[in-house]
Amino acid sequence: IEKAIERGANPNAKDELSVIRRYDGMVPGSNGKVAVIIETLTENKNRTAANVRHLVTKIGGELLPTGANDWLFEHVGVVCVSRNKHTNEEENATGEPVDEDELLECALDGGATDVDFGADEDQDTSNAEVDSIDNPIVIKCETSGILRLVQSLKTDGYVSSQFDNQWLVRSDDNKVILNEEGSDKFEKFLDSMDEDLDVTNVYHNATFPEEVS
Repeated sequence: IEKAIERGANPNAKDELSVIRRYDGMVPGSNGKVAVIIETLTENKNRTAANVRHLVTKIGGELLPTGANDWLFEHVGVVCVSRNKHTNEEENATGEPVDEDELLECALDGGATDVDFGADEDQDTSNAEVDSIDNPIVIKCETSGILRLVQSLKTDGYVSSQFDNQWLVRSDDNKVILNEEGSDKFEKFLDSMDEDLDVTNVYHNATFPEEVS
């Protein structure tokens, strides 16, 4: 279990020779530039740096010194918890809905800094099992405390469907809204990053047209 938790905190681990590298950059958006943080795992730093620079400059962007985008993002541990607890008798069975007060207490004891239960209108009460998976409770913590938090939640019967460290946009005011043309161009950029085997994550502050209410 402990090894599985460690893999969850670093799911893209290759081997002992690989190193994690981060690249900050700015790429064109519809109105202004989109900030990106690109995380990689590589055994060849020169190759990865050249590939990332090529993909960024190809669309008219530029790489910045590492840490340049810290003012736009916060690095936090993120744990997604099922809205149903599992029973001891049937580990894979859907249990009773979680008690929010009890989960909040457990999460805070485990080192959580924020617990987001979501808005009531976001929950699909007609199908609790589907809602438990597609609309989880999101818990944040310090990056160094994510394993402790996951273990604490597991001990009390809470199911962590996903957990890792992420770069999240600090404020909605820092987001850049894309139009249709800008959205298509940026999606192609994300696709090119996804095709690079060394790139593990790309975080950005872009908002796509379909995400605007």
